[in-house]
Amino acid sequence: MSNHSPSKPPIDIGPALLSPLSISDAQTLGPAIARIEPWSRMGYADETLINYLADTDANSGARKFGIWRDQDLAGCISVRDPWLIGPYLEMLALLPDWQGHGIGSAALNWFEQDASPEVRNLWVVSSTFNTRALAFYRRHGFEDVATLPSLVFDGFDEILLRKFPLASP
Repeated sequence: MSNHSPSKPPIDIGPALLSPLSISDAQTLGPAIARIEPWSRMGYADETLINYLADTDANSGARKFGIWRDQDLAGCISVRDPWLIGPYLEMLALLPDWQGHGIGSAALNWFEQDASPEVRNLWVVSSTFNTRALAFYRRHGFEDVATLPSLVFDGFDEILLRKFPLASP
């Protein structure tokens, strides 16, 4: 793993490890993510994604991790917490070679388990055209709450999904 800090050991999520995202990781992932759906369809620039991923400011409220499998950087996960009485899965991106190996499900399970027990909601947003992501989140118990027209870019609608955690406050 690149730039792994011994003070923050990686988080074992089963088929992969999570490690705080480094600037080097952001520079690797940004262009790769810009070339896959949904980011490619929306026209995200490499630099936009690099800058987003490299922003490790603790005040931003988002925690960003690289997803590592077999010493390879397979993707990333970003969680914003707090957000609407629960955490928001801001980004879950797996590079194509690593999709379909259970890594996304393991990352999503970690997201759910990492939430504090008193949260009332788990949140995610997906583009309406991103049918694979929508099916993935729905399969994991997330339900559509609202369609948000042109939220990120004009002409692209987003669906806000929510899951009630198993533990109740």
